[in-house]
Amino acid sequence: MAMETNKMVTINEVRRIKAIGFDVGHTLIKYNNPLNWQGLYRPGLEQAAAAANITLSEEMVLAATDVLLKYNTRVNDREWEATSDCIFMEILKRWEVRADLHAIKAGFFSFFKADAVPYPETIGTMEKLKQHGIKIGVLTDVAYGMDRAFALEDISALADFIDVAITSVDVGYRKPNSTGYLKLLDSLGIYPDDMIFVGDEQKDIIGAKKLGIVSALINRSKETKDFGQDYTLESLSGIFSILGI
Repeated sequence: MAMETNKMVTINEVRRIKAIGFDVGHTLIKYNNPLNWQGLYRPGLEQAAAAANITLSEEMVLAATDVLLKYNTRVNDREWEATSDCIFMEILKRWEVRADLHAIKAGFFSFFKADAVPYPETIGTMEKLKQHGIKIGVLTDVAYGMDRAFALEDISALADFIDVAITSVDVGYRKPNSTGYLKLLDSLGIYPDDMIFVGDEQKDIIGAKKLGIVSALINRSKETKDFGQDYTLESLSGIFSILGI
């Protein structure tokens, strides 16, 4: 169900909508872990160390936690993006060990990506959008500079429906910075008023509104959230009432 909030989108505006842009986490994909991974660093690091055959000491856990907190955007907000290589090479330097960087990253990220699944209405919504000739783009901020290959694993079940997928590492900036939105628009071959962007956080809405993109907040909770969004969706399928299809 969609609820109109601050902006009336006219019939003429709706008719020229050519694409829907989506955030990933807690928008298209359900994760069982909290947005802030801080409380789960230890088991994540244990899995990372095991993947690279490293014996982890308490001092190493504390050293790695210090590095991870520095790059934790839920603690230290930033728009510029770091890479996972940069972050985990810093951890290895603090550990004073040589190890397989890819194995460490794979072990760490796989811990947090476990049990990630599309929401029940995600695939059906995308199928219907494609049937109506609507392009689908994805713009997602990744945690701790997660490599593109790792990040796109979570939307692999949706790959047939997605025309363009862009991560914050791809563009070097995080939302609400305009860089990713502009890249998404350019890659889809559309203008800002051709697209609706759907996300679950304030930064998704702010970034869209900066460029004049119609914004829709997906809010599956009972909590009232007003970030200045044009529409609020209780389910992704609510996008069809906005589009009038």
